[in-house]
Amino acid sequence: MKFRDSPVIELPVGDAVLSLQQDNGSMHVGSTVWPCSLVLVKFAERWAPPLDPNPYAHVLDFKSKRAVELGTGCGVAGMGLYLLGLTDLVLTDIAPVMPALKRNLKVNKPILRKALKHSVLYWNNAHQIAALNPPFDFVIATDVVYIRESVPSLVSAMEALVSDDGVVLLGYQLRAPEAHHLFWELCDNTFHVQNVPHEHLHPDYAYEETHVYFLRKKNNKQ
Repeated sequence: MKFRDSPVIELPVGDAVLSLQQDNGSMHVGSTVWPCSLVLVKFAERWAPPLDPNPYAHVLDFKSKRAVELGTGCGVAGMGLYLLGLTDLVLTDIAPVMPALKRNLKVNKPILRKALKHSVLYWNNAHQIAALNPPFDFVIATDVVYIRESVPSLVSAMEALVSDDGVVLLGYQLRAPEAHHLFWELCDNTFHVQNVPHEHLHPDYAYEETHVYFLRKKNNKQ
């Protein structure tokens, strides 16, 4: 399941290069850089406004939008999307992953030019969810579906955090069949799902079996 064994992954975003430190020997998967985070960032970079024509101009309009990332891990997706204009952003994960996240935020602070907000969040903790002050225009999640037992809490957290007209930006790869089937079954009850065509991903970051999805609440007015 490991993506790359190198202790440092570099990700170019615009004129900057993020330096991402990972620890594949850690007991926590959040200490490793997973491919879908890279795929999501480079997809957003490829279609960043004001590209014309652009089928994703509306959904990738980050100006004056609020966002939260679930399972941020090393912080790849959050930092990358911040550099692309998503500046009102809070990165979340469980407590044991916070040292890896804080290390990467510190390393990349000269590029980010600020300390990004971060918070401990367990998806089944309603008080922690409420403390984030939802709803958000964007919920970001990449490579978060791999344990079946956590899937109901994940889907409930996404529903609680995203606004009625907001979007879940999901970077996805099948990791565990049981978790996969339950996740999409529960999502089908709550969200409209749009699968980005694979040819629309960044050509250098269109890894086999990786996908980008947009999830929107079925009760929205769009």
